[in-house]
Amino acid sequence: MRRQYPFRFKMTPLNTTALLQESSALLDLGLGEEAVAIIERLLSEAPDREVHSMALCVFNRLGRFARACISADALLEDEVARTDEEIFNIALAFNFSGRIREAYELEKSLAPQSNDGSLVRLYGLACKATRLGHYEEALGHMLSCFGFHNVESWDAHRKIFLDYELSPLWERIPSLGITLRHAMRFCNIPFDDILRQNEPVEPLRCVDHMDFHAMPAEFRTLLQPVYHTCFEVNPRAEALNPGLYSEYARWQENQVAPRIEIFRALRDRIRGMVVNQQLHFAAFQSSRGRIACSRNHLVCHLLQTPDTTPHDLPDIPALRPLLAELRAQYEECPTSFRYLIAWGCREEPEAFIRDIHPEMPECNRNSGYALLALGCMHYRLGDTAAAIEAWSACAAKWPLDDAPVMNATMLLSGEQRWDEASRLMSNLPGECMESTLWKRANHAIRERRTFTISSQVHTTPIVPTPTFGNLYSGADEEFLLEQTMKTGAAS
Repeated sequence: MRRQYPFRFKMTPLNTTALLQESSALLDLGLGEEAVAIIERLLSEAPDREVHSMALCVFNRLGRFARACISADALLEDEVARTDEEIFNIALAFNFSGRIREAYELEKSLAPQSNDGSLVRLYGLACKATRLGHYEEALGHMLSCFGFHNVESWDAHRKIFLDYELSPLWERIPSLGITLRHAMRFCNIPFDDILRQNEPVEPLRCVDHMDFHAMPAEFRTLLQPVYHTCFEVNPRAEALNPGLYSEYARWQENQVAPRIEIFRALRDRIRGMVVNQQLHFAAFQSSRGRIACSRNHLVCHLLQTPDTTPHDLPDIPALRPLLAELRAQYEECPTSFRYLIAWGCREEPEAFIRDIHPEMPECNRNSGYALLALGCMHYRLGDTAAAIEAWSACAAKWPLDDAPVMNATMLLSGEQRWDEASRLMSNLPGECMESTLWKRANHAIRERRTFTISSQVHTTPIVPTPTFGNLYSGADEEFLLEQTMKTGAAS
């Protein structure tokens, strides 16, 4: 039952702003009781919205969550729109005082406009869904956290491996079912980078009030408050207690190490599910005229299943010329073929152009993959003319593949060669015009503007799915629907 408040928020004659600033400064200096004294006075004499909002922050930071909930409830009674920060603070108070369902519903209603806000929300939802026993949902929220840039001061991407609230989720991850939909959604989060970030013990992760339940009590003497409700090692306490600090570091390592292994196994399970669908993806993309995407699905299958050769690939009618080319390359020289499709040239552009490519046997040297790679390496080295020439030659060899065309068009637009760019794009089949990249490029060229293909916006996925890095919006769901219909028809 929510407490009823007889007062209405109103302005008061007190210099509220100055007192609130003073309470905040006192809190930053570690003078918690002095800050509380000011807040209690304001709550008794001038309980307006600003005061309750500050009271919520003060009591949260001091770990007095039941007291913070009084101001949280007062703010929820008010009809004035609340900021995202205020809702986060209210949910924080509710969560740590045991009102988990209310905290969960509040945080779920948020739609943050920044990456930081989205990361905080998803992290909070993962914790709350775990405590409510919604483990599949919690896993989705947790994995979604890694799709946002880390908040450096908080280091959410490391704390997630220690957090006490997530302990039940980590225990259940190995036995949780994962649908293909979720595997496709999460297969390209940076698993390997996350593992590298988390394998070192130091810097030690921050902890919060819930982590104290799992922590031996003696470690608390090492900690000092930071941020809103987190704690980290006080350097002075570390210097005075080196032995205790070492034990604390070992404790964190013992908590985190098993979760790192669980995460590594989760990576393999998720990516394995998507790798096993690459040939189905290739056929699906080909049926819609997305030849470049289909080509990349085939190559992903070849790279992820090393015992497979181009001769083992299925017959896909629209890809027969490409399949014949790949098989001829492999028969001529498997080493050159593997080097090209794995983009071995990426690490050695000068050597590839001057030494490696000229020495390749003829079929591989003149292949579409070699021309595509030549264009990319010339572009990396700043030779625009050579890059355009190579990509244009690749486009002539692969007339249905939009990758070399879009690359060359980008460079032509940069040189204001609008008519050439327009003619090159117009040679592509109509299906390529569904791509968000094609639409953006076409619009730019019609307006006589340059466009770029940003590696951050249009990244080539490690394990491609039908959306192919969001080039084709909704394609993942389209594939799943088609598979469901096929399954239904077969049964």
